[in-house]
Amino acid sequence: MFWLLTLLACGDGKLDADGSSDGTGRGFSWSGGDFWFYTNEVDDGCFEGALRVLFMPEGSEEPHRFEYLIYLPGYDELPYEQTVDLRAPFIEMPVTIDEGPDDQLQIRGSVMEAVELGTRYGDCVATMTVDAELLPTDADTAEGGAELTISDVRGDDRCPVMPSDTCSVVLGLEARRG
Repeated sequence: MFWLLTLLACGDGKLDADGSSDGTGRGFSWSGGDFWFYTNEVDDGCFEGALRVLFMPEGSEEPHRFEYLIYLPGYDELPYEQTVDLRAPFIEMPVTIDEGPDDQLQIRGSVMEAVELGTRYGDCVATMTVDAELLPTDADTAEGGAELTISDVRGDDRCPVMPSDTCSVVLGLEARRG
């Protein structure tokens, strides 16, 4: 009877050396669910720090929570396609989440064609490409980062001058189960 209960609870009944049953040796199981995302660091290489305010409006010492919950899939759901809303104006971004190296959840080359740059810059829009990695650190938390590559700034005469054809904003992220 004990063997049957173990088999039902742990799959094949085998435990990793650390007592986990997920086969990864992590000591916890990762399952899909809704997560609050927080920006805890911004390196703005685009507009002299202007985008820093979008991602950390209270300043660099105060992590900033995104406006919307975001679904992160379990490994058994990968690859997973969805549309995510980060915070205005970064909404309805199509992403594919896949498994990267070392059990990371990974997004590569997600594109938003016309992101508004905000009232400071008039009617300017830009193309934004996102690459991100998140590593689950326990059953309810993942940490990682994202690189937002800005290109093709267009609009009225108040558009910012790009330092080159593209520039990047790098975010430090944490995701906590909602």
